[in-house]
Amino acid sequence: MTYSPPPKSLVLYADDDADDRELIYEAFNKYSSIIELITFTEGAELLHFIDDIEPLAPRPCLIILDVNMPRLDGKQALQRIRMMNDFKEVPVVLFTTSTLPSESAFAKAFNAGFVTKPLHSRQIHLIINELLNHCNAETQEKIRKQRES
Repeated sequence: MTYSPPPKSLVLYADDDADDRELIYEAFNKYSSIIELITFTEGAELLHFIDDIEPLAPRPCLIILDVNMPRLDGKQALQRIRMMNDFKEVPVVLFTTSTLPSESAFAKAFNAGFVTKPLHSRQIHLIINELLNHCNAETQEKIRKQRES
């Protein structure tokens, strides 16, 4: 009998800042046995990727969108994602340096989380935990089990 490990949960992250993408990538590396992180440099790339996901394929457990990106920003990408029937319930988080209540209200209006980017890289693990709290229940259970082992 051949053993097939369960598929990894998919997290998609769009951000035009290479340093931020690298910081998040390194922080998610701790969970690389259960989560596959795919990064994009802007919202249109991410939307193109999810358009190509097969109808019966598993959906991402989380989509993280930087608010301020060229071409298609995170808020525009969020609006388009919520118009896609297959992605209406996928957890999405707007990830930004902004602390404006209007930004948080926008996220809430589109059933999305809102997380402020860390000011210092040493805060990243706290922020990653906050982001992961938006994942679906199945992925959160995998994360909990990994932390306990």
